[in-house]
Amino acid sequence: MWQEGLAGLRAYPGAMGHTALMLSALATSAVPGFQAVSTQTLSSAEKDAALVYDVNQVPWLVELPTSASAEAAHAETLRALRALSEGLRSRLSFRVPRLAGTTEVGQHTLSVCEYLPGQAPSAHKVTPLLAASIGTALAQIHSLPTSSVQDFDRPAESAIDSLRECAGIVDRAAATGLIPQALLRRWETACEDSSLWQFEPTVIHGLMQLGHLLVENENVVAVDQWRDFRVGDPARDLAWLTTPAASGFHMAVVTSYRSARASADRWVLQRARFYAELDVAKWLLHGMDSHNETITEDATEMLSALHDRVSGDMDQALTQPISQAKHPLEN
Repeated sequence: MWQEGLAGLRAYPGAMGHTALMLSALATSAVPGFQAVSTQTLSSAEKDAALVYDVNQVPWLVELPTSASAEAAHAETLRALRALSEGLRSRLSFRVPRLAGTTEVGQHTLSVCEYLPGQAPSAHKVTPLLAASIGTALAQIHSLPTSSVQDFDRPAESAIDSLRECAGIVDRAAATGLIPQALLRRWETACEDSSLWQFEPTVIHGLMQLGHLLVENENVVAVDQWRDFRVGDPARDLAWLTTPAASGFHMAVVTSYRSARASADRWVLQRARFYAELDVAKWLLHGMDSHNETITEDATEMLSALHDRVSGDMDQALTQPISQAKHPLEN
């Protein structure tokens, strides 16, 4: 009867949302011997998900995408998790998702991963002690051996690749005619400054932000959302630190980061700021590409505000020491 019921679940994917109980049943196919004793739904618009406790009271996250786009993102996440080998995990002081198993359910892939401890902190609750832990965690990621990641065919981006990508974004943004000229010159100057792009690529998280850090007792205990795990510019993982939301603790994070990673290049924070500014340009391009006037108007307003705030320091803010430059989005 159990096997027949399980087959029935697979036979009608998408006919209904999978309940937490259904997901826990399907998890037995992904992880032989898995025995669930309690479940809690964590489903969203893009996926059916459940927090499932096994007989040893170990928590597991069971996820099943419900759309083609979510399936593509999920597949990339699973590839990244497989690249987080035991050797790499042993070099980290915090936990990362561990994949226990997968199974096909219709056109989608159900996964069972260890449920990570901790809670995502809010910016106003980041203490100096937690900021130091964040800096150390970032440094540990950027100190992982790149060869181990490349063995799993993760993407690898060189310094020149990073420059070309940024230059391409600037060129596309310029073609819209919606970028203030002074702001455009600022970005073009950054692309032309060769010293800014002299760095050694490292292992990077790729999608780092405060919400992906999980903490307990003012310590980073886990890091989530590794879909873009690869080799690239470490500045990408620091871009969120250059935003106004992080202004109250970013220097404490940076101090800890540089202490734990003395090999960090001197311009890493300038590039981080550049990436953060280009996110506004990418938002504009997304609005135009999708013909979404609301997004386009929002991005245009953000660009105008950005221009107003950097207009007094157009030539230096991306090249002078970061500690001396006021953040362009700061009031």
